[in-house]
Amino acid sequence: MIIVFDIGNTNIHLGYYKDNKLLRTEIYKTEIEIGKDLLKKILYKNEIEGVGISSVVPQLSEKLVKHLRREFNIKPLLIDAKIKMPVRIAYKNLGADRIANLNGAYLKYHSPILIFSFGTAITGDLVSREGIHLGGFIAPGIESQLSLLNQRTALVRNIKLKSPQNFFGRSTSECVSSGILNGIKFLVRGFIQEAKNTYRDGLKVIATGGWAKRMMRLIPELEIYDDEITLYGIFNLYKYNLNG
Repeated sequence: MIIVFDIGNTNIHLGYYKDNKLLRTEIYKTEIEIGKDLLKKILYKNEIEGVGISSVVPQLSEKLVKHLRREFNIKPLLIDAKIKMPVRIAYKNLGADRIANLNGAYLKYHSPILIFSFGTAITGDLVSREGIHLGGFIAPGIESQLSLLNQRTALVRNIKLKSPQNFFGRSTSECVSSGILNGIKFLVRGFIQEAKNTYRDGLKVIATGGWAKRMMRLIPELEIYDDEITLYGIFNLYKYNLNG
């Protein structure tokens, strides 16, 4: 069995693969310390052949790699721009989560792809039909924007986002909801339109991440919801690098 770790700013997603199939997933809260007890629980009850890791929390992944090597004699694949991959990425410090997403999407959908991830940050990446990463963007995520307003403005406190009933809000809560959600809607639509100016036919637009389902209701141009694409990308990058 192959276990893949997707370590995000908020959650750690685990995927368990056997015979190229995802058997199950688990979610844990992201903590700076990954305890040996948790790893024993994960690893000892499974026959582990290998581990793949995508992480945007370096101090956590470094400790995880040390634990795996020292305690379990497992040398994991830690995803970064130096590993082998089917997509030619645009720059060397591209984040591991985006590397996993764009490679996973390209391998799965075999088309020009534009993949959006809606999490703590919102990211988008465009990949050509030939497997060339043409670039992307990073913007603050929904909760990050709301948290900033709550922290930095005296009169905006404890706002809960709701789908805007009116485009121009009629209360502070409605204005915040409209500003954040409609702002993201137009941001995403703008990037989709730019991508379609390049790829008029065959472009597949994919959404993943914790807020993806909600954003798909707001943005019909998001065509495919795939909540397993990051795990799929990590697993396939592990296989791609298996023989060095």
